[in-house]
Amino acid sequence: MKTLRVKILAALLLTLCLTGVCGAAEKKILRYGAINQKSTLDMQVNTYSRVMDIADMIVEPLLRIDEENRILPVLVREMPRSSEDGLVYSFSLKPDIKFHDGTTLKASDVKYSFERMFRPSTEALMSYICDMIIGAQDMLEGRAESLSGFKIIDDQNFEITLSYPYAPFLGSIATSYAGIYPEKACGEAGKDWGLSVYIGTGPFKVTNLDIDNGVFTERFEDYHGENQPLDGIDFIFIEDPNTRRMEYERGNIDIMMLDATMYPEYASSKLASEIGSYTPLGLIFINPNMSDERLGNAKIREAISLAIDRRTIAQDLMKGTAIEARTFLLPGMLGYDDKAPVFERNVERAKELLTEAGYPDGVETESYIRSTNMNTMLGRILLAVQNQVKEAGIDIKIVQVDSAAMTEMRNGGKVPLEIFDWYADFPDPDGFIYSMLYSSNAATLTSNYKSAEFDKLLDDARAATDPAKRAELYKEADRLATRVDFAAIPLFHEKSYYLAKPYVRNFKMVYNDVYHFHGVDLDLDAKNR
Repeated sequence: MKTLRVKILAALLLTLCLTGVCGAAEKKILRYGAINQKSTLDMQVNTYSRVMDIADMIVEPLLRIDEENRILPVLVREMPRSSEDGLVYSFSLKPDIKFHDGTTLKASDVKYSFERMFRPSTEALMSYICDMIIGAQDMLEGRAESLSGFKIIDDQNFEITLSYPYAPFLGSIATSYAGIYPEKACGEAGKDWGLSVYIGTGPFKVTNLDIDNGVFTERFEDYHGENQPLDGIDFIFIEDPNTRRMEYERGNIDIMMLDATMYPEYASSKLASEIGSYTPLGLIFINPNMSDERLGNAKIREAISLAIDRRTIAQDLMKGTAIEARTFLLPGMLGYDDKAPVFERNVERAKELLTEAGYPDGVETESYIRSTNMNTMLGRILLAVQNQVKEAGIDIKIVQVDSAAMTEMRNGGKVPLEIFDWYADFPDPDGFIYSMLYSSNAATLTSNYKSAEFDKLLDDARAATDPAKRAELYKEADRLATRVDFAAIPLFHEKSYYLAKPYVRNFKMVYNDVYHFHGVDLDLDAKNR
């Protein structure tokens, strides 16, 4: 009898161990099959949504925009107070917030992070988001070393003063580009910041940052916010979309992006029930370089627009997952003109414009694209555009380059033509059209668009507090850029897709096509069944 009881107890113990009850419990590690942009995680010097997926879980801004487009306090006790004239904002940090290195967040770290954005040596790409802070322009132009509009009251309280009222200010500082860095650690890391060292206040901290293979994180136990269900997130870099799918099917990754052009194939497969979809605030468009010898001619840019058959691409290549664009601004966004016609296709008129521009026998140009994007939706659309515009005598040579070279060329304004997927930094037209086409921003994003009339419209819209007036100014600016100057050639607004295992819980997308993992959980019982 005693022997039987021993055998039963032994069998029970073995069962418990096999199910994870005995010994260390299985950790909840979410494995995300990520696209490798070969870029630093430092969001002050890049604009890649796929980098934001990672960076946003590690570094936090003062505020953030959630999945319902609400601006919420993150590092501050409450939403900041503003003066009656809309110029002075008062902030109060939560007490005793820790960075991943154990240091305590102070107002001086916030000041450092903003000033770093405006130092010319940083070469920040998105400093425009808050360059209305007094002193920002002086720093950007090398006339000052500190931000005069940032006043530290004590370690937890500070004020930011603007040079003019700016309605979307709180939205602008709720973006990834305004993340708060620890002054000491960031300063000591220098050029390694975001490449081998990256420290923030976020819910996950880096355990291994490998720019070639992935970024591996664990839950930050001293996190100031709500406890996260996950023990960690592994951002595993897998370049080829077909390889990502195989790894997903093998159970080696839990979530991955799904190329929209491949959606019909997946929708009719065994993975159909694992597809999720969302409509980001984004646009796919052609970005011509206005300083290019040929593309500097507006007639050639208009000819390219007229030679593109957007409807065929949307219905055939994109399998009905894309909506033809009418404007640069997005449906539902302030200033969107829903009465504007879709962009027509007129090959004969395109040929006439080439003749008027001095190219009766056609024109040649080059479009650069990251080699990693060639097998994605962007690459497929670019190939379709290349084929369509040939009918009008426009020969686009596609040149594939690596991500580092592409970033350097783009920032230097040396890419003749590029296909872009552009997403709103925050749900306001200023975070979309200003960030891309305003002259100082266009210079670092290759278009080199310079129009005093366009810039004035956006300057006036930034300072306007009446929403109706702002809407009209943005509407006119959009018309000028896309139908007069052809500084941007809008193509589509696309629907986006992802694959997630059934045991992944509470996953949501945000407005700007960024994966956020706040509150995501794994049902280990379902996973192990």
